[in-house]
Amino acid sequence: MPLVCINCHTAKQKQLYFYQISRKFKGIPYRRLIKQPSNGLHVESWIKDNDNMDNTPDGIYCENCHKSLNEEFLTFDELALLADNRMETWSFKDQSLDEVVGTLTSLSNKIGSSVERYHINSKSARYGELEKDLPSSLANKLKKIGIEKLYSHQAEAINRIRNGENVVITTGTASGKSMVYTIPALETFLNDENATVLYLSPLKALTRDQLLTLDRFNDNETESQDSFGYRTISLGGKKVSAGVLEGGKSDSVKELTYDYARYWLTNAHFLHFILQGAVHFKHKSRYIRFFKNLKYVVIDELHAYNGILGSKVAMLLRRLRNLCKALGNIDLQFIACSASIGNPKEHAEEITGLKGRNGFSLIDDDGSPAYEKEILLWNPGFLGQKSEQRTRRAPISEAIEILKSIAASYRMLPKSILFYGNRKAATNASFELNSAVRSRLAEVMQNKEIPLELFSPFHAQLNGFKKQEVMDKLKKGELVGLVSTSALEMGIDIGDLSLCIMIGYAGSKASFLQQAGRVGRKGPGLIIQIFQEDPLEQYYAANPVEFMERKSEHVTIDVSNPLIVSEHMQYAAFEVNGKLTSPHNYFKVSAAKKADGFVEKMKEINRGLWELIDKNVIYNNLLKGGRVYTVINQSTKEALFEGVDDRSLLRDYHYGSVFLYNQKTYKVTRILSNKNEVWTVPFKADYTTRGQVNDSINVSGEVSTQPVNDLMELGKGKLVITMRLWGYKKVNLFGGGTSDLIEDSNMYPVKYSTDGLWIQFPSEKINESALHVLEHAIASAIPTIVKCSHSDFSLISSSNLKEFEYLPTIVCYEADGGGAGIMEAIESRLSHILKKALAILKACECEDGCPNCTHLSICERGNENLDKVGGVQLLENVLSSIALTKRF
Repeated sequence: MPLVCINCHTAKQKQLYFYQISRKFKGIPYRRLIKQPSNGLHVESWIKDNDNMDNTPDGIYCENCHKSLNEEFLTFDELALLADNRMETWSFKDQSLDEVVGTLTSLSNKIGSSVERYHINSKSARYGELEKDLPSSLANKLKKIGIEKLYSHQAEAINRIRNGENVVITTGTASGKSMVYTIPALETFLNDENATVLYLSPLKALTRDQLLTLDRFNDNETESQDSFGYRTISLGGKKVSAGVLEGGKSDSVKELTYDYARYWLTNAHFLHFILQGAVHFKHKSRYIRFFKNLKYVVIDELHAYNGILGSKVAMLLRRLRNLCKALGNIDLQFIACSASIGNPKEHAEEITGLKGRNGFSLIDDDGSPAYEKEILLWNPGFLGQKSEQRTRRAPISEAIEILKSIAASYRMLPKSILFYGNRKAATNASFELNSAVRSRLAEVMQNKEIPLELFSPFHAQLNGFKKQEVMDKLKKGELVGLVSTSALEMGIDIGDLSLCIMIGYAGSKASFLQQAGRVGRKGPGLIIQIFQEDPLEQYYAANPVEFMERKSEHVTIDVSNPLIVSEHMQYAAFEVNGKLTSPHNYFKVSAAKKADGFVEKMKEINRGLWELIDKNVIYNNLLKGGRVYTVINQSTKEALFEGVDDRSLLRDYHYGSVFLYNQKTYKVTRILSNKNEVWTVPFKADYTTRGQVNDSINVSGEVSTQPVNDLMELGKGKLVITMRLWGYKKVNLFGGGTSDLIEDSNMYPVKYSTDGLWIQFPSEKINESALHVLEHAIASAIPTIVKCSHSDFSLISSSNLKEFEYLPTIVCYEADGGGAGIMEAIESRLSHILKKALAILKACECEDGCPNCTHLSICERGNENLDKVGGVQLLENVLSSIALTKRF
């Protein structure tokens, strides 16, 4: 029922506005507005009350007559919505960073964990000067929003952009990289009434953030025309419109953006289809208007475009350049922002196809100020009774102990973010944290109400509404923190955080720095890296200097993949009315010619002029990725998770599986393949399930092999991988234990084709256990040499594979269909990978192998039958043979 003021309500008047007073937070009176339009209650943010409300009791009041409402008449749902769930937290402005680190060091000594401490000093800002003044309206607006001077890297980048150069910026998080493209874009809008700008982001949340930043430059702050993704601002007497183009946006927003916006904010997947419309859609003039006048292309989070996605985005950007040139636009410039990677300039040039004189200028000397930070490299202590599966305490147990210790010492927690490797781990971890940390807070904060949810999980599969709700609760102070996958790794503003705990290694130095950069933006920060029982992570735990000081990894993409080049050459031709002039300026034509069927689809009619034979080009999704499913609450029809892929379906959402959502358990009852939906119902359980999925291999297509010497051969080719569910285990929510395997095979298998590379040993003297150790060591070493994570590739070792003549073989293959160039990168740096694998094994002092050096958490064989001595001997023999032949 609606809120009603008995004093004001009449039959002709509906109450629309109320307000609420609360002193729950720090005992200070706060006020918030409550709106009541026809679609229900809408509650705004709390604002510190300065209107002499000191004597006004907590409660809900009519905005018209200021009379209090009787809360006895409110429904349970209304009371829940209007509850003040804010929690007091502290930052390192309130507590000494040294003192907190000392507290945690004492904890580590008490529980037997080893900790290495690294200090990052604060630094002062360094400023630069622009070579020419900005337009007065823009300069004045910058001053008004608090930007009196530009940091040195901002000034250098803007000077180079104004001089017509392409630039790539790799300064730290919170260093103001967005101003490097926002200022030139706004200046261009002021100076050229036709100029347009394109912003590309790998995350939808980043496009929304960028749209909101435009409000800071609006002269008429109360007149911003916002239509759920479309916005018009006034700057220097001129109107500038911007719009978000992505799947899920309403047609009205897209129509406004196409027709009027000069600033398009989108992602690579949507741009792929936008290019199709430039000359073929009904209203093609609006597309031509935009691309003919396109001045800047902003590529945000450049490092995210690696592997298969990066390879295809490289083709996409070549198509964009080709279209713009066909429309007479030869002044296109690129502005790229990236995390710290090993090859930023080379990667920017490779992904855009621009090298040499038209290449990129690298801006990496960070002039922004920074607060001090402490980094603790934390290795869990040994268990009292070691088991076959674990010798050290679980990392999540360490994180719980850390937070419980802080809660006990300071009676409240800092604003925190915890990063955990995958969606299910993050969800389960938030459940454990809420239970354990809430209990400790209740002990030390007697007579104070502790909310049920202190930490909320965050990952890519949450539906859009839930993501926004979680972010809003964190910013309002209704959550202490988040447990996130890498979904929050990139530059989304998630407020002022003080503590970052990384449970497990992020997979690359770039990701480590990005995650660490989530804290300490408005004051000192503490970062705790907790290592897992994984060979690579234990190697870094034993070599902390190497972990901290190693160089950033290289990003790899493949711009010579025949299938990818062939497909996108056809798109490029279609986008300019069927004929492609000088495609060698954009694409590796020789690679396209190797693709099956290419000569039947395109032909060279004159030297350098190619034509589509079949004009009916069908656009595939940029990434095929198989089916994606939506997980739905059957009773409420609420979408719980979105974008669930085939492997996740088999592992986490098979028939009868149990999972967590919003701190409650659900069970899968039906899978509707025709609708791509998974139906679930609330289900009371003290466990969740974890499916066991294995892959079988078949060789497909042409295979090439090359003998290294008498000991080893190297092969590569196309593989067909079949994923099957063969059972699941129950995972106890409160004890962490697992059941025995429950056999289950009621799910259809999933197949995909990919690129593979294999090492084969003709000698029959190699035992299976030594081969298994070598497989694990190589899997641990690859992410340290090649920019990828364990999820980008898989390995299988066996002497019983029919496809490989029953010889001892280690097979490595790319996940998600190949085309990332990862196999080529592994082949070219194989000796480096094998040396690192040997170092990982030898870094552990054990003789016979243990979870720290020979085990892998993702091992499908349960880490059984592992011979460390044999594996080390095999690796040493392989490296000696490679050294003798001087190969790789």
